[in-house]
Parts: sequence; C-alpha cells; structure tokens
Amino acid sequence: MSELKKVKLGKRLSVIAALVGDDYDHIWDCCCDHGLLGLQLLGKSKAKHIHFVDIVSPLLIEIETKLKRFYQGEHHWHVHCLDVALLPLQPYKNEKQLIIIAGIGGLLLVKLLTTLLPLTKALNVEFILSPVHHHYQLRHFLNEKGCGLIDECIVAENGRFYEVIHIKPGSGLPISRVGDKMWDFSNVQHQTYLQQTISHYQRLTKNPNSDVSEMIKAYQDLTPPV
Repeated sequence: MSELKKVKLGKRLSVIAALVGDDYDHIWDCCCDHGLLGLQLLGKSKAKHIHFVDIVSPLLIEIETKLKRFYQGEHHWHVHCLDVALLPLQPYKNEKQLIIIAGIGGLLLVKLLTTLLPLTKALNVEFILSPVHHHYQLRHFLNEKGCGLIDECIVAENGRFYEVIHIKPGSGLPISRVGDKMWDFSNVQHQTYLQQTISHYQRLTKNPNSDVSEMIKAYQDLTPPV
C-alpha cells in the first residue's frame, strides 16, 4: 500500500476522483494519465473491481507491474489492452458500472460513445467524461442520444480549462450544449473560460467552411449582465 501514498493526482483528476461515489461494482479507468486515477480509486476501495483500460500495450505492462507489486494476491483489479469502444460491459449486466474517459478529444469521445452507448441499454452504467476540447459537439451528441446529466464542473489546471461531465444514459437532467450548473460567474476563472471559448469560435468564423454562429450565440447568451 505504500505506493498509494506516492500517487499524486493533478487538479482535474482529483476533481474526477471526488465525483466518484462508493456504490459502484465496477469502475473502468480508460486512458486516464498512466493509470494514476485508477490507482487512487483502488486505494480508496471505491469499487469492488477497478479496470485499467488502454490500447497502448507498453503502458499497460507498466501499470500491471505496479499492481502486481503492491496488490499481489488481490483479485479486484483487472488490466485490459483493448479499444475503449469494446469494453466488455455485458458480463456485469446486473452490477453498477462507471466508465471514466479523460484526456482525449471530444470528437474522438463521440466516436467511442457511438459504439459504447448502445451497449449500455438495459445496463446500470454511468460515465464521467473530460475531453480536452470540442465540448460543445460532445454535449450536443450526448443530448441527442438521450443521456442525462448527474453533475458537471469546470476545472482550471496548468493554464488550461477542462469540463468534467458526469452522465447516465437514459435518465437525469437534460444536458446543455454549453453547460448549465457548472458555471459560477462570480468566479473570475469561469468568466475567463467563457470569454476564451467565445473568442475561439469567433476566430473560426474566418474559415468560410466553418459555420459556428450557433455556438457563438449559445455561449454569448450565457454572458452575465454587467
């Protein structure tokens, strides 16, 4: 267990870890910074089973070496070298599962979820998602697919802003394309993030093949009155 004392999460992964309750049977840590999040959740016994998933074999070998060293003889961790879109969820259809995907682009997330979401029908599955960009497109997709919002927040880390979105397919509050409960406009960082986002889409208007007027208006409508 001594290794766990050395596991130090960045701010974003710490926020994600704080969102994870204690009532899951299976947690799938997908591509989350060299397995650090999964190690933290494993040490806190956040689920009966913690699954480490990545398509990069050398990375998984490194994670598995740590797990064997510090958790030898324990059977509640599992390592999977596979595409996240192919998670074996069905064998645990009667158990509560949480899939955490962070650190990849929103468009790639949409591609993965296009395959994953149909597999969650009739299953008790939640997702915590934190893409590095294309939040609007991801949120639009989740809304169209009938996913419901459990929680969301904005995280500032190393000069960048991230959104963390906790969802459940088929139930929960409607998912706003620009976020709803995550905004606190008394927070200067949130004001900065909103202005950066609007400026980003305004720059894209210079591309004649890019129609981002809908995005700009949606974010501008969030701007609090002065």
